[in-house]
Amino acid sequence: MTEKHPKPSVLLVARSTNSLKLVGKHLQAFFEVSTATDAEAAWNSLLENSDISLLLGELELMIDKFGLLERIRSASDSWLAATPVLLLIGENDNDARRELAFQKGATDFINLPFSGSELGARARLHANLYLQHHEQLPEEMPNVTTTNVLQQLSPKNFFNSRAQQELSFSQRHRGNISLCKIRLNNVKALVDRFDKAAVIGAVKAIALIIQKTLRREDCLSYFGNAEFCLLYPATNGIGATTCMNRIIEEVSSAKLGSVGKEVSVTLSAAVYSCIANEDIDLEKIYAALDRGLVRARSLGGNQVVSSGQPAQQGVASIDRALKLIAAGSADQIADQAGPLLLAVLPLLEYADEALQLGLSVVNRDLRAKLKTIPRSKQ
Repeated sequence: MTEKHPKPSVLLVARSTNSLKLVGKHLQAFFEVSTATDAEAAWNSLLENSDISLLLGELELMIDKFGLLERIRSASDSWLAATPVLLLIGENDNDARRELAFQKGATDFINLPFSGSELGARARLHANLYLQHHEQLPEEMPNVTTTNVLQQLSPKNFFNSRAQQELSFSQRHRGNISLCKIRLNNVKALVDRFDKAAVIGAVKAIALIIQKTLRREDCLSYFGNAEFCLLYPATNGIGATTCMNRIIEEVSSAKLGSVGKEVSVTLSAAVYSCIANEDIDLEKIYAALDRGLVRARSLGGNQVVSSGQPAQQGVASIDRALKLIAAGSADQIADQAGPLLLAVLPLLEYADEALQLGLSVVNRDLRAKLKTIPRSKQ
């Protein structure tokens, strides 16, 4: 008989027992499911059960007065602090609240009403990445010394392989993915001002700082020449940019260098976020990140530049689309109707909420239908 591997554990957090039952029904084939109806009960469950590999809960409960999301990310237990947290996003959760949740450390989100296949795919991705990383990294890894920290990072070929896998997953499941580069500015000038050993010490210290910000599913590689590359699976531009700013802030407040020499540094960072398609590959992403680094450097020290996928760059702006329609030239944007309507949807949803038009069901159905349009027609 083949050995039956235990299912990973997921904790569901929602006020409504009906919501808990509905979500749990879609996950019970893949997970051991436990539930909580408030943030405090969820926190106690996390403390009592070290086997939980995923938390999935309502956005409001993650960022309410109890501060569950912040408590998780600031936990002294590194494995608890790295637990992936997926948000259930309802129609009343506006963009500002969603951005706040990402700033506090949310991993990903699922829109309500959700697709059962999407929910299962995303939940398994995050749980599996968390568990794989748990198995690969021994407990003593956090104590790695600065003498070997760069060698301990993922090799470039492994990083590229992981990135390619995540791009394929993003394309299949239409999920977000972000890649980022961080580069130490003015390396030659720093070597001339201090010395090579001090600058290498600073680079190693930066590596350690970046490592401490990573979730278990993230991947970090040192590309050489004081440049790091980071992979954030199932993460949109808001979340990735928040991570870059957090790293820059922590590096700015740290004392870097070696042999008693403190080195003052600035960083440049570039973020590339997308939902992958057949036109996007690593070579194009790296080229866009390199251009972003040049732009960030030109803006001064400690700047982050974010860009989107090339496939989106050819989409007409809303203003241009309206002008073309008014001029009777709508045929020029016929193949962009889907993305344009998706771009307008947040305005329609906001207007519905502000003016109480009663269109929430219409807007929700419209968003769902747009997601089913074949990519070739978008």
